Amino acid sequence: MALPIILWIVAGVVSMLGGTALSVYWNDIIVALKGKRIAVLGARGVGKTHLIKFLTSGSIPSEYKQTLAPEKAAAKRLQLKDLDLKIKDTLDLSGDKAAYAEWKELHNKSDLVFYLLRADGLMAGDVAVESRVREDLRHIGGWLKGLKDKSAARPRFFIIGTHCDLDNEFAAFADRLGDYADKFQTLPIVSELVAHGGGSKETKVILGSMKTVQDTEALVYKIFMQVKP
Repeated sequence: MALPIILWIVAGVVSMLGGTALSVYWNDIIVALKGKRIAVLGARGVGKTHLIKFLTSGSIPSEYKQTLAPEKAAAKRLQLKDLDLKIKDTLDLSGDKAAYAEWKELHNKSDLVFYLLRADGLMAGDVAVESRVREDLRHIGGWLKGLKDKSAARPRFFIIGTHCDLDNEFAAFADRLGDYADKFQTLPIVSELVAHGGGSKETKVILGSMKTVQDTEALVYKIFMQVKP
């Protein structure tokens, strides 16, 4: 049986953080995520189903399968000692552009919006990937601005670059991942995407891999560390 996500993450980071630091950080994360609804958006093949499955079960899919129609992901209540985390139910949506209306509906009722993209494609200068993420972010940026203009609650917005393991440079930067992240964020297309999201203060950019459970743990932990109030 897969361990709950909290136990997976704690196991993955306990060797990096002292007990006191972990306790402080984890309390912040729990407060930030308690009762939150999460929207996971992105094109086909970026890892949406993979991430949603991990968030709701602590495991990852054994094989890739495209999501063609909305699939409900049940709410999840997880506990670690006296800490209580509740993630509300969400939908696993298609990555097809025809699903933009469904994206918008989920976006507008979510507390956290995770937009996934192929970081390896952007680093390689893949024109098709750049074109798609530019179009996606024009829509999402408009939805974020629309909520702000209505004085409605704006969700926290995250751009999550996946499949970094498929970029040869990622391995070369193994001991300098901060430098790799800096290089990624200097790409003109990434600067454009962040601007659509409302600028660097409103948009967090996080990079990683979901090739294995351990890689997914590390990426999810980085995401949650940025969710702190």
